[in-house]
Amino acid sequence: MARFEKKLTRTDEGSMLVIPTRFARNHMRRVEGGSENITVVDVGGRVWRFGYYVRRHRNPRPVLRSGWRRYVLEKGLKVGDKIIFERVDGFPERYRIGARRRIKLFGLEVWTDVF
Repeated sequence: MARFEKKLTRTDEGSMLVIPTRFARNHMRRVEGGSENITVVDVGGRVWRFGYYVRRHRNPRPVLRSGWRRYVLEKGLKVGDKIIFERVDGFPERYRIGARRRIKLFGLEVWTDVF
């Protein structure tokens, strides 16, 4: 199972999730000249559909765009929260996503799952 973890930036919270290029290159389908929808299941079993494409700039970056903002809003995610994104073994085009939030508990920082 391939995965990445990422703390959300303002861009990630606001409009799109920028995917690490190495993960996309090795574990996601190559998108040529457009976008495609991918199916992602969250830790609660809810199915999400995100638009996946590669931004065309000097430094092309893979991103999840359509559907992403809805996920962020429904989960109440903020800058600094963490996303865990995995490709599910045995399913060629199936992915799983989870979110974690940092909280202080008795003066200690701990990460808790966001459902």
